[in-house]
Amino acid sequence: MLAYIDYPDWRHTIEDYVTLDELLMRNMKQALSLIVMVGGGYDESINSAFLRVWNGLTGNKGFIEDVHALAVQFRRGLIEEVDLIRALIDLFSRRSFSLADLIMMNNYLKLVNDINVLDLGLVIFYENPESILAGVREPPDLVPNKLVSRELTIDLEARCMVVKRTFSVHLSRQYESGIYVVDWSNPGLIPYSKFAIPRVEGVEVSDPVFSAIVRFGVRAVSRIVGKEFVLTLPKPMDVKTDSDYCVGNVFVSLPQSMGLSDYLSLIGKLMSMGYNVRKSPFTRVDDLIEHCLSSRGQEVK
Repeated sequence: MLAYIDYPDWRHTIEDYVTLDELLMRNMKQALSLIVMVGGGYDESINSAFLRVWNGLTGNKGFIEDVHALAVQFRRGLIEEVDLIRALIDLFSRRSFSLADLIMMNNYLKLVNDINVLDLGLVIFYENPESILAGVREPPDLVPNKLVSRELTIDLEARCMVVKRTFSVHLSRQYESGIYVVDWSNPGLIPYSKFAIPRVEGVEVSDPVFSAIVRFGVRAVSRIVGKEFVLTLPKPMDVKTDSDYCVGNVFVSLPQSMGLSDYLSLIGKLMSMGYNVRKSPFTRVDDLIEHCLSSRGQEVK
């Protein structure tokens, strides 16, 4: 397995389930910042450490049991992908859940089966928390191909206080596309913003994966498609990048908090798994895609 925890004072890659379980049992909140990059084969029992942590975080036993049953059935070949898609849409429509439940659901599906909703052709969009905190609601018509929409509440910290805010969550069907973004910067859920462009006056205003979906109609996934792909830089780094990185149509978006050592370790691990990794100088995957399409003479919006 290969995962990254984007937690204050503990931002590292993890390469085995024993270490992951130990970390999560010591601090359950780290599970909400977990991004599973390569999963599959995790303990499928109802008493697994991850499910106990999930229950400790949300206490949403019915939702947890439903997701566990679906993950196990899919792993054992008792249901097909189309059945899993239909069941998740139904679950999203009828069950009560929190944003934390959706994060944990995606991570659990990824740990057990190496897929999350993105690989099923679905995507979960949620309102940008920074906009919510500022008291500005994002227009719901920004979200393409909506299947189910829900209004949830979230606790946000503002001026040393915890405030409750209402926000929207949408389950959508993805575009069919020959351009893939492997989203390793989000745990299978993507914040949306009224700004489809990356920056306004130099300030980043949109999630790069959401921007790539809206601007270029890309297909977001959590698993690498094929054996060759292009990595974004987590953030500006003094590292040698490849000159021919615009080969292919698979682009990987990495967490911007990832440090140089984890970035280089990740590349080494992926190469040892047989992948042809190309390093780009771009930190945003939408900028990277725009550059590569332009360099090939393809139309960009």
